[in-house]
Amino acid sequence: METQQPKSASASSDQVIPETIREGFEKIVAQGAAGFVLGGMAGIVLARGGASNARRVMAGFGGGIGMGSAWTRTSMDIEEFMSSLKK
Repeated sequence: METQQPKSASASSDQVIPETIREGFEKIVAQGAAGFVLGGMAGIVLARGGASNARRVMAGFGGGIGMGSAWTRTSMDIEEFMSSLKK
């Protein structure tokens, strides 16, 4: 499991936010790829016929879920940092 280091509120937001977004894009790529692969595997198992596009749909759905969850986490990290600046 990934451990997060707390971002210091004393650090400049000009440094912290771009770093958070960069890390978020890395997560988006990694989790999107993992979701695509897992969705593809589920498509192979569940859509055995192969004549339909069900396998592609499941792979795309898995990729979308992976990318969406990574972006949600990144957005939450940015919001947490911004709320710590207001205090």
